[in-house]
Amino acid sequence: MQFLDAVSLMQFLKSFEIQLRRLRNRASPFFYAGRAMHCPVCGRSFRRFRAAGRRSERRVNAVCPFCASRERDRLAHLFLQTVDVGDVGGPLLHIAPEACLAPRLRELADGCYLGADILRRDVAVRFDVMAIPHPEATFQGIYCSHVLQDVKDDRQALAELFRVLRPGGWAIVNVPVQTQRTVDHQDAPLKPRQPGDPRPPEHLRTYGTDFAERMAGAGFTMQVATANDLAEPAEQRRTGIATKAAGSIYCGTKAV
Repeated sequence: MQFLDAVSLMQFLKSFEIQLRRLRNRASPFFYAGRAMHCPVCGRSFRRFRAAGRRSERRVNAVCPFCASRERDRLAHLFLQTVDVGDVGGPLLHIAPEACLAPRLRELADGCYLGADILRRDVAVRFDVMAIPHPEATFQGIYCSHVLQDVKDDRQALAELFRVLRPGGWAIVNVPVQTQRTVDHQDAPLKPRQPGDPRPPEHLRTYGTDFAERMAGAGFTMQVATANDLAEPAEQRRTGIATKAAGSIYCGTKAV
């Protein structure tokens, strides 16, 4: 019963937070009016973006005041703009879906978009990414960002993503990369959850630049893109992706 009460409270707080965000977003064009920064996701310009993080981890110009896109979301959006719907359109799986990216992913899905999460109620289906309840070769595209660092067995999750992907399909699986070689923290998560919180512990591993090798090990043919591949320096600064927080795009394809 206490577990259910904790879950209900979390869902209530989440709904309340969403309502506050909607009110803030409606007012953002007035509070942040200007042209210095531009969000390619919602197409709006502002004098600055909202800051994010705390203390030494505080990031300026991080979050779009209107659509709440973060640095990594804006980088992903720019990458997704290079994807031709005619070439890759089809059923698409969006795991832990970001609301700001959902419209573009729905375009690519060609009417077959599926949002999924392990706990959230604002999605079409709930499942553990280590055991995806769909047949082999179901999806033409998959988008999964900043999820695997909290998954107990990320190699199993990658194997599942590869299994449900169609031959010729693509999967963008982004993770926070902070070092050269990936380090596991299974026995001592970096951010344990509070008692009663049903979500998995945070950061069961610190990913390194070898993540592309992990994806390749699951069978993917890899492409890694950075801000330098997608925008000129001036545009990177204006869109707030000229920062380590934007990360990289890890896009794997499945051979035909």
